[in-house]
Amino acid sequence: MRAASVRLRRYALPLKQPWRAASATLVLRRGMLIGVADGEGRIGWGDCAPLPSSGESGHARAFAALERAAFFLRDIDPDAALARLDEVQSAEARWAVETALLDLTCRARKIALRRWRRGAAADDIAVNAALGPLDEDCLGRAEAAQEQAFVFGKIKVGLGAAAEEARLLRRLAERAGSLRLRLDANRAWSEREAREFFIAVADLPIDGVEEPLAHPTLAGLRRLQQEVPFAIAVDESLFELGADRIFSEGAAHRLVLKPARIGGFAATARLAERAAAVGMEVVITSVVDSAIGVGAAAQLAAAVGGAQAHGLATGAWLAEDVAPAPLLRAGRMSLPDGYGLGIAPCGDFAKG
Repeated sequence: MRAASVRLRRYALPLKQPWRAASATLVLRRGMLIGVADGEGRIGWGDCAPLPSSGESGHARAFAALERAAFFLRDIDPDAALARLDEVQSAEARWAVETALLDLTCRARKIALRRWRRGAAADDIAVNAALGPLDEDCLGRAEAAQEQAFVFGKIKVGLGAAAEEARLLRRLAERAGSLRLRLDANRAWSEREAREFFIAVADLPIDGVEEPLAHPTLAGLRRLQQEVPFAIAVDESLFELGADRIFSEGAAHRLVLKPARIGGFAATARLAERAAAVGMEVVITSVVDSAIGVGAAAQLAAAVGGAQAHGLATGAWLAEDVAPAPLLRAGRMSLPDGYGLGIAPCGDFAKG
């Protein structure tokens, strides 16, 4: 089997309402799909969606890397192309290329992508509700998530005054009392401020807090983790503190992995396996990605296994999408029955 053609499709998907985080406010999710076709009509798809915080220059670099990769993908065996992934000089583009090649390969082999590494991978995964920033509207989103039987809800904190956020969080917990709360501080606080916030919300049903420290150190994270009953989670600090040190020193109980930022399906799976081997919880997540990007990350989450809820239920924030969003029910995401990703772009995005 050889790749007969490669197609690229840019997209700009409007959100129903702004997605506010510490580094950027997202109103339009931009990315580029790559489709790798063989001579028998099969197409494998991947999604290159740079983080919103990367700005215009970051998007331009990732898209240029994907366009360069499209040249060496033409008329090459997918296995040979997978061996050349290091030539793709962008993590987001590399994730897209690898996903497209694996999707194509698994379609040809007639297996679901999640079973490429682990034959016993499940057909659905637990996910947390994406509740967005902690504002007045978040209360209604939390109630809706509770009604939809989500177990966990993830909330962006550290965007306002700590005392006001603690008050809103308490109101939210009263109105959606069965929902366990995952908080993402996006490096908002000093160690003292984080500790004070944790004390203010100590009686609330908190499942974990992601990236609490503005200037994270292993020692600071370890001190906080030793003082609280919930998981402290590391995300972007993985790149600064280093996986080896994080795994060996036990500074946090949870690792949050964005495959697009890490740069691939296999690389992310290896990190997840290493984290699990030292007893860390692993959560796969994305940033309001398209249905192709979310679908790929969900296949990866199923392949990794484990009981953790993943951060992939973001499709409801998009007013438009490139493909049908995965089915959600009672806090779980169903994975398609088909081969490879089991989904493909529709409408204008699918045209040759």
